[in-house]
Amino acid sequence: MIDLRTPLRHVALLLLVGFLSVALGAGYWGFVRAEALNARPDNARRVERERRVWRGAMLARDGETVLVETVLDEEGIAERRYHYPLLAPVTGVWTLRYTNTGLEASFDEWLAGRRGEPLTQLLDNLLHRPVRGYDLVLTVDPALQAKADALLGNRAGAIVVLDPRTGDILALASHPTYDPNTFDEQAEALQESPAHVLLNRATQGLYTPGSVFKIVTLAGVLEHRKARLEDVFEDTGLFVVNGFPVRDFQRPPQTRLDLPRALAYSSNVVFAQLGLRLGPDLLRETARAFGFGEVPPVDIEAVASSLGRDDFLLDQVGLANTAYGQGQVQVTPLHMALIVAGIVSDGVMPRPRLVQEVRTPDGQVLRRFKPSGWRRAVSRRTAAQVREAMIISAREGYARAGAPPGIAIGGKTGTAQLGGNQPPHAWFVAFAPADDPRVVVVVLVENGGIGGQVAAPLARALIQQALE
Repeated sequence: MIDLRTPLRHVALLLLVGFLSVALGAGYWGFVRAEALNARPDNARRVERERRVWRGAMLARDGETVLVETVLDEEGIAERRYHYPLLAPVTGVWTLRYTNTGLEASFDEWLAGRRGEPLTQLLDNLLHRPVRGYDLVLTVDPALQAKADALLGNRAGAIVVLDPRTGDILALASHPTYDPNTFDEQAEALQESPAHVLLNRATQGLYTPGSVFKIVTLAGVLEHRKARLEDVFEDTGLFVVNGFPVRDFQRPPQTRLDLPRALAYSSNVVFAQLGLRLGPDLLRETARAFGFGEVPPVDIEAVASSLGRDDFLLDQVGLANTAYGQGQVQVTPLHMALIVAGIVSDGVMPRPRLVQEVRTPDGQVLRRFKPSGWRRAVSRRTAAQVREAMIISAREGYARAGAPPGIAIGGKTGTAQLGGNQPPHAWFVAFAPADDPRVVVVVLVENGGIGGQVAAPLARALIQQALE
């Protein structure tokens, strides 16, 4: 009689191994690797599903003006419409062929309806209804944004308008930019554009700050008691550091300057001396306190500002140049806005806010994002002193060019030298009104020329509109 038990055992074992392999594979691909598979751009099921999502809208600060919305055609296919294309640096773009950017990326789960109300999502799936995403109410003021874009026009550069009390970004302009409505058709050309239209100059553009950085140096020497506001320095137009001549871009009207007037008349000579007093360690400590080396916590793509290499700061010439905003120091316009906001907010830099709340399509608030602080940069005492110096700068010095008629402000000009035959970057930073700041404005015009002549008038117009 033939014993079949051994072959049957082999078959059973083989079946068991096969079953376990299938189960493990299904578990691995269905759970462990599910998210990665779902995110792949060539996942046909994901693409088809996303094409039918009624993606949430983006509304302006007033909660009514529609900046971005989704329209479904007769077949239920979604089309994303950007009603204010110049806001692309903020909204970003939603695309199935490439990578989402801006708020479209950072709030993707809310906008796509994958986060929010689980019961509603379940019913939509069971009833085969289009998934409806949730709306974002932004902090952007549409009138201020339009003004910023119009003022910047065809010039390359960036503008940031911010409420220092809340960190709300009221306007953010980066030129040149692109039209998100036609992004898919032009993506490759946009990526290769010599004008770098996909770069958000306000949050990702790193620029030599020139004299607007003197705000940080002044805060450092006051915070670490290396100088007092009333200390008087000599400025004869030339200061030599180890054989390197430091000169003023424009000679101050007087040779003896206290610190507020040194800021007001943008004395490179005085600030080079202040940098040497502060030293490399304390200058770097001050910069770190203001967030240098750390990406600002904003909901869109951003980069960290940089003070430069340690060996450069250890050199006396490098240290002196850095102290008045030249050398290797690089900042973003958004970061400069946060620095100024920290000065007028008792030394605490606010966390930048672009989204106020998430709503259901019928207006029910699902989540509010409350204003909060980012980091303490300096003491309340130091902040008050720098603020006073900036007010004097706008009352008596070169920053007067940024003050609207009848409105007292605090401000600072910047003309960042780039070397060679390159025209300088034109900067202007300001807060207004001086006695109760409600708005911070930063204007950067790439290779624009003199800050007080080019950037300051743009800031003046924005301040006037913001306060009106």
